[in-house]
Amino acid sequence: METAKHYLGLSSKCNSSLSYEELPARVKDRVEPVRRFEAFLRAHKACVTSPASTRFHLARPGGLIDHSVKVANTLLKLRAVLAPELSKESCVIVALYNDPGKTGMPGKPYYRSNPDSWIVNK
Repeated sequence: METAKHYLGLSSKCNSSLSYEELPARVKDRVEPVRRFEAFLRAHKACVTSPASTRFHLARPGGLIDHSVKVANTLLKLRAVLAPELSKESCVIVALYNDPGKTGMPGKPYYRSNPDSWIVNK
């Protein structure tokens, strides 16, 4: 298993991950739509503060962004090995923006935090 992770660039020894700021810079053909969507997400503060889940992976402030960055970096590594014909740009867009619906809408956040855990607003 560790050998497969190594060849896919997923092992902890292989640290070639891009940051949240670096990933959108990989977009070349759809710059304007991504720029507009990114501006919307940044204005919608819940996108910055939301967890990735309420009690499982990355259930902490900013967890959703961390999750999206990990998904994007993993997808780029898998693409290189399994499907190099896919565009890097498409991989970045799909992976980075795979979960923004989890945050709710402006003025109606889906998650709220209490001192012990995240709660889903109804």
